[in-house]
Amino acid sequence: MSADLDPPSDGPWAQAWKRLRRNAMAIAGLVVVSVMALAATFAGTVAPFDPRISESWETSLPPGARHLDLVNEFVVTAGQAPRERDVPPWLHDGLGDGHDHACELDVVAEEVKQLRVTMDGAKVTKIQGDGARTLAKVELGPEDHLRVKDAGTRIEAKALEPGMALPEGVPAKTGRWVLFAEWVRIAPDAKRTVRVAYGYGTVSAVTVAGAAHAGEMRIRAEHVRDLRVDGARKEHVHVLGTDLNGYDVLSRIIFGARISLLVGLVATLVSLSIGVLYGAVSGYAGGRTDVLMMRAVDVLYAMPYIFLVIVLLTVFDRNLIVLFVALGLVQWLTPARVVRGQILSIKRREFVDAAVTLGTTPWRILVRHLIPNTMGVVVVFTTLTIPAVILEESFLSFIGLTVKFGGEPIDSWGALVDSGRNALGVNGERWWMLVFPGAAMSLTLFSMNFLGDGLRDALDPRQKGRG
Repeated sequence: MSADLDPPSDGPWAQAWKRLRRNAMAIAGLVVVSVMALAATFAGTVAPFDPRISESWETSLPPGARHLDLVNEFVVTAGQAPRERDVPPWLHDGLGDGHDHACELDVVAEEVKQLRVTMDGAKVTKIQGDGARTLAKVELGPEDHLRVKDAGTRIEAKALEPGMALPEGVPAKTGRWVLFAEWVRIAPDAKRTVRVAYGYGTVSAVTVAGAAHAGEMRIRAEHVRDLRVDGARKEHVHVLGTDLNGYDVLSRIIFGARISLLVGLVATLVSLSIGVLYGAVSGYAGGRTDVLMMRAVDVLYAMPYIFLVIVLLTVFDRNLIVLFVALGLVQWLTPARVVRGQILSIKRREFVDAAVTLGTTPWRILVRHLIPNTMGVVVVFTTLTIPAVILEESFLSFIGLTVKFGGEPIDSWGALVDSGRNALGVNGERWWMLVFPGAAMSLTLFSMNFLGDGLRDALDPRQKGRG
């Protein structure tokens, strides 16, 4: 007998894997998807920064920017252990190592002036300073900046005067309203050196310009011009830069992958659970039942399902679980049709007739014999549906329907792309906030589609080359 006619030495799944390995694009897609999934799973370890921590004094940093390794506010008191939130990243390991450490900070003085800015929608109409004195214009020096009072958000503006548009970094409101801001003026020449000594997890001494300081010392990060720990300068780098609020872009992309991939996976599983069962029942029942069930699918196909999702998210306050259900409920129609077609082609085969002859119940025939024989198609459909669901969730986030978890907005890739678009600026000077989240999402979607095409060809080689 010819070697070509010999039966394969392994099963169909092993044969499919061999065919898949010969598809370079599918393997590349598998690698990219695996890396993204691992990064999302271990985001707390992989991400270089906590995405919830805003370095508000260093906003809109370009990719590769380096700056001092600080917390927003440095608070120390001699004789006491620092609070957890006041411990800089470089000090976490050093506090418990049993050695003494010395930290030196070169600090500049600041003068804070209170401003009351009257707004008409998104337009500045009046500026008042201390004592309600009206100011014609606020001109910022090279070391100065404006920040929103209470919120602490920096205002991206070099000047403030009546008639100008609302500065970037300030949320717009309708009608007449008042913006309370602080004009922070820096005196770079009035620099002093603060030295903090640590021993066994406690602040042992605090000195200012060589003199001992008693009581609490508070230093804001924007006032620090240099930082040395045990004589070595402490810096860190933001590989992909920071956004308008001082959040690390790379960390937000990694944590955003959690939401995008989770939504894609869970919503796809919901749609497959409904669609596979519905299509299997329709195909196996046949006759009038099949006709009625498929006409119901046709009617649902005619509905603008994305508007249904928007309505559900609006009514139920954009809950994450509602998003899973909403996207899953509108994605089950196609797998139902595909599985029905598969069931129609195999339900008259000999093994099904044998099961009927033995008295096997229809439900058991579906679960044990028919549905397992459609798994190849289901696996392919899964890899092609997940990117479609991710894209739909990104679209919803892009138009402002960001999902919430625990009452807080969750930054998926779509939300990051939207915020990057808003922060882009007139001349595209903050391009990295849009390009990198968009590139991460596009790369993942392309990879999933390449993987899905490869799985389709591997599981059914007869489909290769067909439209």
